[in-house]
Amino acid sequence: MDDPTPAIPVEDLLDVGLFRALCEPVRVEILLFLARQGPSEIRRIADAFPQDRSVISRHLQQLARAGVLHRVKRARSVIYSVDGPALLGRMEAIVEQTRALVQVCCPPPPDGEG
Repeated sequence: MDDPTPAIPVEDLLDVGLFRALCEPVRVEILLFLARQGPSEIRRIADAFPQDRSVISRHLQQLARAGVLHRVKRARSVIYSVDGPALLGRMEAIVEQTRALVQVCCPPPPDGEG
């Protein structure tokens, strides 16, 4: 029997790298902080959180590796900012891929059910 489900690797379908970056609540809070405050130096970001600066630095690196933050080095400082277009593009891709998958795997129930 043929499997009707498209052979799409889960990593491609769900953007695992993005979800991994956002699964940590502190990273989400950092992303929100930068969205509200705008581009910020690591010291300013770390001062807003109870974690050690080294922990915040690792979270920032993870978000940058995931492609949702810009990282610009200026002299001895590193400035982080949200890469809005990249984040939006990845979220839109997840929605479109999920929409396609749902049409294949999860049709709506017949009228009167569910």
